[in-house]
Amino acid sequence: MKKIKLILLCAIISSICLAQKETISIDFTSKDWKTFGSEIKEFDSKLTTYIPEGTGIGYLDSLYFQNGTIECDLYSPSDKAYLGIVFRITSLSNFEYIYFQPHTSGKWDAVQYDPIFNRSATWQLYNGTAYQAVANIPKREWFHVKIQVIGDSAKVYLDNNPKQVLSVKLKHDYSSGFIGVCSYHPAYFSNLKVTKLDTVLSFKPEAATASKKTYISNWLISEPYDNYDFTIEKPFLNDSIVSKWQNINTEENYLMNLNRHFTFSQSKNTVLAKVIINSKKPQKKKLYFGYSDKIRIYLNTESIFTGDNSFHESEKFEDRGYVLDKHQMIELPLEKGENELILEISEKKFGWGFITQLENLKGIEIIIQ
Repeated sequence: MKKIKLILLCAIISSICLAQKETISIDFTSKDWKTFGSEIKEFDSKLTTYIPEGTGIGYLDSLYFQNGTIECDLYSPSDKAYLGIVFRITSLSNFEYIYFQPHTSGKWDAVQYDPIFNRSATWQLYNGTAYQAVANIPKREWFHVKIQVIGDSAKVYLDNNPKQVLSVKLKHDYSSGFIGVCSYHPAYFSNLKVTKLDTVLSFKPEAATASKKTYISNWLISEPYDNYDFTIEKPFLNDSIVSKWQNINTEENYLMNLNRHFTFSQSKNTVLAKVIINSKKPQKKKLYFGYSDKIRIYLNTESIFTGDNSFHESEKFEDRGYVLDKHQMIELPLEKGENELILEISEKKFGWGFITQLENLKGIEIIIQ
């Protein structure tokens, strides 16, 4: 059996090698290289795409990329930047993004995976070692980045080191699109290269365990409306504010990424999430949750919790506004019969979502609506 597995593994590796195509060097002067908030200029004897300030992007709209390797040299001339590689760009509103932070070099988020959904950054939703990595990212020095993309995963390598710094499960499903470079604050990019790959390995998703079944994975979600400061009380009772609902499942890690389903705006910054908990008797049940940016929790139309987990300019982990599993806990005073649990979630920037888990399912049933 071991011999058969070894032969099969060798065959898979061989097929990947045979599927590897020639490396394509991207010409920044080509008419197919599109720039927004960026420009082409000589720097340090290199032809570069330069992003001077604010947010800029450059991408090649004549090459569709699904699997393969992307390599590039990056340089940050300032103390603070979020410079990185974008790929599988289906529109300027939706793409994969992995960036590097010289100003947090050596810290937990020096490398950050930040998928863009409907024009919104979502790094507050995707935190921890599955999406962030410690690395040494230099200021005012060139460094080399290689990103290997296969199926629904990407691996990140720095400065030709064979050891990966980050392996991440991509959140835009198995898509294809353009490739490019992007930054917030000044950055230079040079020697962008792409090697496409056709053969892909697929993996079976992890089966749900008993403990994971206590996560609430299906919600009725309202259309967005304006109530960032929660000045409107009990908006679910007003049909002129909330009239449409849709059934939405969480991600496979039980996170509800609202940016995936809605386009945030200043006038559409809040949604309601509703579920029914049927209890066999009056009892208290602990609800664990994480959220961003603000939350108000109603049980049977009564407000029982209000919280603010917005981003603050700080080097502290707790000020970043991350959506964390079991970040907070409240007790739900359940009545016998059906109990309506409603979360009101408001957003300002960097990630709109939540995650919830009940302590157990003894004596209760979550009703899928």
